[in-house]
Amino acid sequence: VDMTTVDGIERAGKLNLASSGIVDAMFSSHLHDVSNNIFTSNNQGMLFALFRHPIHRVVSWFYFVQDTNWRRKKSDLSDITIEEYFKSGSGENNWMTRFLSHQMTKKLTSDDLNVAKEVLRRKCIVGLLDEMGESMSRFEKVFGWRLNTEEDEECEEKKLQWGWAGKHRHASIDEGSIVWNLIVRKNEFDMKLYEYAKILFVEQGIYFHEKVT
Repeated sequence: VDMTTVDGIERAGKLNLASSGIVDAMFSSHLHDVSNNIFTSNNQGMLFALFRHPIHRVVSWFYFVQDTNWRRKKSDLSDITIEEYFKSGSGENNWMTRFLSHQMTKKLTSDDLNVAKEVLRRKCIVGLLDEMGESMSRFEKVFGWRLNTEEDEECEEKKLQWGWAGKHRHASIDEGSIVWNLIVRKNEFDMKLYEYAKILFVEQGIYFHEKVT
């Protein structure tokens, strides 16, 4: 089944994917469709995610798309700076909050932010990209993942050292700069949500420590 489309998710639901026992983990950008179609009170799911600082994520996305467009000989973003891009009114707008609260188009309110926070608090094992090693360790403990071979260990170590396909270098954005502040103004809810995710990361760390000891 194709978990990247709503049709695929609905088909997976009809096939009783969650209760089939053949799937340990799934990836989808349609969180609420998966929740509504796949999981039940008898077959519940758990969300896990790596969170990245919103500014760093937005900047990385811009340069990745610009680089990809250049390679494909498209001109959508090839002749525009990131400052010009955000000054034009374009650019990401609280994507994390919208994704978790299931409000992709409307003007967001503090209620939507609270919904997103509650989803993280109740349903998510929170990982941080800045704490990738610890995050992966927690995921492995929760889901019972094991590294069975030296090849598995080498693969994980490579990922933990940021050695993945598609990685690219780009200019950094200084905190307090014009571009930084432009992005912050368009992503105020995501900034607050990220700070909350960091709090949850610490709180969940206490739980993991107590469980181990």
